[in-house]
Amino acid sequence: MIPAARRSAPGPEGPGRTAGPERALLSWLPAPAAVRLEGKDRIDFLHRLTTNDLLSAAPGQGRYTVFLNTRGRVMDLVLALVLDEAVLLIPSPGNAEPIRALLDGYLFREEVTLRCDEDLAGGLLFGGGARAVLERATGDPLPGGDIGDHRPCRIAGVDGRVARILPMQGDTFRLVFDRNALGAVEGALLNGGGAPASESDLESFRVEAMLPALGRELSEEFNPWEVSLDRAINLQKGCYLGQEVVARLHTYRKVQRRLVGLELSGGIPRLPAPLFDGEQNAGIITSAAPAPDGNRWLALGVVRAALCKPGQELRSEPSDAPITCRVRADAPPLAESFAGPS
Repeated sequence: MIPAARRSAPGPEGPGRTAGPERALLSWLPAPAAVRLEGKDRIDFLHRLTTNDLLSAAPGQGRYTVFLNTRGRVMDLVLALVLDEAVLLIPSPGNAEPIRALLDGYLFREEVTLRCDEDLAGGLLFGGGARAVLERATGDPLPGGDIGDHRPCRIAGVDGRVARILPMQGDTFRLVFDRNALGAVEGALLNGGGAPASESDLESFRVEAMLPALGRELSEEFNPWEVSLDRAINLQKGCYLGQEVVARLHTYRKVQRRLVGLELSGGIPRLPAPLFDGEQNAGIITSAAPAPDGNRWLALGVVRAALCKPGQELRSEPSDAPITCRVRADAPPLAESFAGPS
């Protein structure tokens, strides 16, 4: 949790927080972690409700896709893993039941069954050593592939699945295993060089990587272009929930704000916090956390497109002691792997 308003905050403490070149951090998601869809219409049903092209995804492939409301505002970014006889949806942590309920509300004559899969647990393994730890635990080399690609694996005699996902620091993998066998799986990963990740670890690496989070950047306050979900949107597919708004914003170049990374100095504000350029409103800070190296504070903000220039200085509030916010010059993994051009 981000601290409340702090003026002249000291430098963040956190020596050794960085995942480093060989470290791998492991975290398990709250259950239920997945929504399972079965039935012959499952992919067509999802394709008609969300932003990405799911019809072209073969078993073993995955797609990030966005659930929108009718106004084209973001409800969640979901990873859809296509299996031979099912699709597993991995929503934001804690959001499986709302996504299941949303889908159920649009299910009429389609031959689809859907449920929160209570038997499955989702995990996150990331860091410079994540691939090596996973290969030691499975006994198999991991092939390369695209974001979303997934494959069966076995750890400590337990069958599961591993997917490449949007990167934080180093390689980042989503693990899906029987929740009743997590002790054995976790033991093998930790014995192989992994380490538990705390909530503060996850938040630090997420903000550094500019990954949007539910209730912060994944919010009905924003449309998907504003929070850099470009590559989860297919502009050639047919209608879906919120499609008209999303297409109009793109066609007429009406996207006024974009997601940026920020460096803070002078403290951290109470979130969400307005941003100012001079006396003019410039946007909003949505997340803040100490950097993984522990030497600075980082933030995410949704900022007027004209101000999204590296080094651009903004302030968090019009006061006598403003918090300075500088647009980061370094390109985090999200900017390279997921977000398209402005």
